[in-house]
Amino acid sequence: MSELKSVIFDLDGVLVDSHFLHYKSWQRLADELGLNFDEKMGDTYRGMERSECMRIMFEEFNAQSAPPMNIINELTDKKNVYYLELLNNATAGDLLLPGSIKLLESLRSENIGIVIASGSKNAKQVIRHAGFQNLVDTIIDRFDVENTKPDPAIFLEAIKATGFPAENSVGIEDALLGVEALRAAGLKSIGVGHYVDTADLHVEKIADLTIEMMRKLLNK
Repeated sequence: MSELKSVIFDLDGVLVDSHFLHYKSWQRLADELGLNFDEKMGDTYRGMERSECMRIMFEEFNAQSAPPMNIINELTDKKNVYYLELLNNATAGDLLLPGSIKLLESLRSENIGIVIASGSKNAKQVIRHAGFQNLVDTIIDRFDVENTKPDPAIFLEAIKATGFPAENSVGIEDALLGVEALRAAGLKSIGVGHYVDTADLHVEKIADLTIEMMRKLLNK
């Protein structure tokens, strides 16, 4: 029987919701470029690298050739500036998903490790604005790995950070690419939201998830 020693969380869409900030910043950029973009299109960006999002905006959403990579990088940098402007004005109440702090505090009370594994370069700023940095043991973000999800690199780093084998942890994601990465890393997967009902365990929202459910999944 495997003992639950640590929980590895994706950040956005699991513990916080900054998707609306990303959507607004992508929309602002698209408007400046005269490109079509809307919230439904933005939903497909969950878990994707910024440069891939930019390529899709041109090629798939607008049937145009994507610009060279140096231009794409300039555009994604501009988008990130817009995002950070919005983030800097956001409060914990704007960002936190209901039930997230309660779950983190429950894990902490049972001495279960908490690792954040986020593909975002802004993960530390988001956590600071959401106000739960003191509940997290380790943060692994885009700066720590070369390859992004669905490559398992970020979760393999997270497993190392727990100090335990993969069979002592579960991973929580809100994106299909993230679930693929969890499985490739050898972790049992929990999907949050309607995008990830193919995970090993699926809940509609983080408030529905309990430690007991995680333990049962680990030994399923």
